[in-house]
Amino acid sequence: MEKFVPKFQRSPWPDGARVLHVYAVPNLQVDHQLARLVGECRKAMLPFPITPIGDGTLHCTLEMVADTTADKITAEERGALLGALRKHLADAGPLEITAGSPVANRVGAFLDLSPDDGLLDLRERVRAAIREVRGPGALLHDGGRPHISLGYSWATASSDELQTALRRISPSHAPVHVSGVQLLDVQFRQHSRPNGQTAWELSWELVAELPLDNAV
Repeated sequence: MEKFVPKFQRSPWPDGARVLHVYAVPNLQVDHQLARLVGECRKAMLPFPITPIGDGTLHCTLEMVADTTADKITAEERGALLGALRKHLADAGPLEITAGSPVANRVGAFLDLSPDDGLLDLRERVRAAIREVRGPGALLHDGGRPHISLGYSWATASSDELQTALRRISPSHAPVHVSGVQLLDVQFRQHSRPNGQTAWELSWELVAELPLDNAV
């Protein structure tokens, strides 16, 4: 495991910069089994140099608006993006997927999400909306397979040892209900950690909620 460094435009994220994202954000007040699984994962991560992601910022990334930072996107441009998102998501319905098993990786830990089909369709709809209003240059990042990040590492440690700890968690899966997506103004900043080290931490401001209320 190595230190996590977020990327923007394929380069290290400028400390404190804000960038628009579209996330699927789980509701732990509804998905109680997911809340339990996340809590057990946090216990497993405690001995490791990982900043856990809090209940309010758990998310599955669908896409980043990567052509410029959020402060350079005007209210009119945000309105156009919201209009395009509403259009492309108009006939999308809610999803029920499964989170788990928890996985240790190079920069922390995450919950795998499956099946992929519904989330990948959702991602393509979001990408189509962004492409429509901002052009293909706004899509610069490959999000990989859908997942929920659990925490980001701020120093080196053994991913094998973390995976062993996560593997002990049972049950290791939980249902997740995706009833909408959120357009968010996302910020990464570095914060102090022991021995002069720093950790990247995530926060955001809500721009708009977009329900997925078409019948499945």
